[in-house]
Amino acid sequence: MIVTSVDILGRHLKPLCSRDNRVMKYESGGSKANTGDRASYHCGVEGCSVRYSSTDGYYMLIGMPDHANPVAEPGVNTARCPIHGRWLYRRLNVDAGPGVGWSCGVEGCDYGHNANTKGDWVRS
Repeated sequence: MIVTSVDILGRHLKPLCSRDNRVMKYESGGSKANTGDRASYHCGVEGCSVRYSSTDGYYMLIGMPDHANPVAEPGVNTARCPIHGRWLYRRLNVDAGPGVGWSCGVEGCDYGHNANTKGDWVRS
């Protein structure tokens, strides 16, 4: 059995950006680019301010570089992990079927499901 802490965001995840479907990059909390105290993932595309953390889900940073405010990314945070209660992230659908895969971002949690695009909203 794997013991997890809901406060630890997995470092080896590959969340997809909700805007351009590219794999996001990990940033530890307190880094130069991530002045908050929690780790998150950010989109690497210039001009895109989308981030993901399991506690906040997908969000954007709005404002000036020295004082940015988080704002929830509309329509993306739709499901939480039934084990930890944290927001799921979009991942590549490893199954051959249509849709998108969703997984828990908590370190060590293997919860995930595949959503059919006909029943679940997905930006593609």
